Amino acid sequence: MQLIAFIPLYNFRLIPYLYDAFKPFLVAHLVLTNETFIFKDMQDDYFNDNYDYYWLNVAKLGQALVLWIVMGFALIILNIIVGIVYCAAPKKTPFGKYMSTIISQFKFNAYIRFYMLSYFDLVFFSIMKLVEDNNTSQSRKAATVASYVIFVLSIVIPVFLVTLVCSRFQVLKIKQAKASFNTLILKIDKQSRWRLVQSGYFFFRRLLTAMLLSIPLDSPFIFLQYVFILMSSHIYVLYLVAMKPYQSAMLNNYVIANETFYSALIIAVFIFSDSTPELNIKLGAGVVLISSIFLLIFANLIMIIAMLIMGKNRLKNQINMAKMKRAEKELMEEEEEEERTLRQKRQEEDFVKLHDEVTNLG
Repeated sequence: MQLIAFIPLYNFRLIPYLYDAFKPFLVAHLVLTNETFIFKDMQDDYFNDNYDYYWLNVAKLGQALVLWIVMGFALIILNIIVGIVYCAAPKKTPFGKYMSTIISQFKFNAYIRFYMLSYFDLVFFSIMKLVEDNNTSQSRKAATVASYVIFVLSIVIPVFLVTLVCSRFQVLKIKQAKASFNTLILKIDKQSRWRLVQSGYFFFRRLLTAMLLSIPLDSPFIFLQYVFILMSSHIYVLYLVAMKPYQSAMLNNYVIANETFYSALIIAVFIFSDSTPELNIKLGAGVVLISSIFLLIFANLIMIIAMLIMGKNRLKNQINMAKMKRAEKELMEEEEEEERTLRQKRQEEDFVKLHDEVTNLG
């Protein structure tokens, strides 16, 4: 949703009111109002003309960043409250066991999930401030220093998390071993290390997207915005189809559907922009654009309903059955590969033996 919300900000213009169709996807940033309540001295500052075109000033973006910080403090306060209740609750009662489960999520899943949700915004705001390079006041200088820190951490933390998950690959199959970092590899099949690429791609895609959004309009590399946003989506679809990284067919099909609708949305937005003056083409692109948004919402709604109907136990059984089928298939493939290797080795030995016999006869 964050990626979709920023699509109009790429280097092409849409009808300004069309951006309102994307505003519901900006709930995470809470940029849903045309008024700003803080940083009012920056209401007339815009990163470039494209942001001015969509009335997205620096004050709104700064307000969104502050809201993320407030949400981070709220998470810490919630952690403290849950910790106090956990310490006070009797450990052997059902409530005590429930609180034990809740407090365990703060080590470290709740913080990792919050960081994953705020990652795109943090990177985007920090890079935008660094590109702007305006340090005329003490507050702007402080913002620049903070931007450097955030940007460096935006590279270091994902690398650390992905490295940690990959290094613990052998023990990730144990439920207790993966519990602290389960949000990074949620519902991903841990039988192959290649499927753990999913978590790394999550961060990599958002990092590059934020960097490309900050390219100046007069840059000769502005075309990379179009190339990357299309290629990253198509590559991800191919990866999903080839690797099927999730634990069941239903989960894989759900994510593939989401990414397919997102790809259609990207193409429709590009066509619906000022890239072509043909009205008929724009009308068709408009239908595809609105349809893609509704299909994205519909796919998520259907998935929620399906999971509610199936229930936790039935979903677990489905995942276990899918794991067994995948394990049997991979075992058969390994056996076939071993047979091919042995057959090739025998053929090589027979060829060498035949060659020696012919040499001896000669």
